[in-house]
Amino acid sequence: MGRVAFLFAGQGAQVPGMAADVQHLPKVQKLFSVAEDIRPGTVEAMLHGTQEELNRTLLTQPTMFLADLAYAYAKEEEAGTPDCACGFSVGEVPALCFAGMLSEEEAFRAIVRRAELMEAYTARVPGCMIACVKLPADKVESLCDGVNTHPANYNGALQTVVACRAEAEESFCAAVKAAGGRAMKLRVSGMFHCPELAPESEEFEAFLRTLHWSAPRLPVYANLTAQPYAGDGPHTLALQMRSPVRFTATVANMRAAGVDTFVEVGPGKVLTGLVQRG
Repeated sequence: MGRVAFLFAGQGAQVPGMAADVQHLPKVQKLFSVAEDIRPGTVEAMLHGTQEELNRTLLTQPTMFLADLAYAYAKEEEAGTPDCACGFSVGEVPALCFAGMLSEEEAFRAIVRRAELMEAYTARVPGCMIACVKLPADKVESLCDGVNTHPANYNGALQTVVACRAEAEESFCAAVKAAGGRAMKLRVSGMFHCPELAPESEEFEAFLRTLHWSAPRLPVYANLTAQPYAGDGPHTLALQMRSPVRFTATVANMRAAGVDTFVEVGPGKVLTGLVQRG
């Protein structure tokens, strides 16, 4: 029998009422209580907020953290502990918490701080995320100018997400179409995983170094390296904010390590869909 990996969903998967179906579990109730002590109103917003409210980075990230971790607890209770895990972008924080590298309290404080920094960044650098499909990654890279557009998420052989400044959105989408691809704007409030986030990344790292980090109970594959976390956890997680998510390489490395079952924890099935499509 092969190995099992939990995939923690990222920003863009948020939907109203997520985690409502597992909120009765004692471990989930404890998690929600921890969150409410730190940021009152987050659970209420997750369960009863509108799609528009949940799409705002300041709320998306804390609520996705709670939903991902809640679903992971539920799946672990049902099917047992996985052999490894990875989180897509914001999903990396609940993955690290699930693996025991950060406590629930400290991980939630980290995600709240990350959301605050990235919300402020979206006001400083207006932009969006654009999924480019039907084009190989190297072709998408060639369309990016390195100033207004940057490869941000390597999702599959024919899907790469680009971080795009607001003023470049129209011209970039036209270039993708002209190259034979299709461009789709994602449901997020800014351009992420690109060099413009360097100041926020440095500030986030300083915050992460105030937390207590422990050895993981299972390997967590980092977006930054597509390899299990090793060495400097705060630096790896902080640098992730301004670097591409290497999801395709992560899945390939997991498969090479014997993983043949991928279980998405979080709302929706975006990541398992990417795995199936390769």
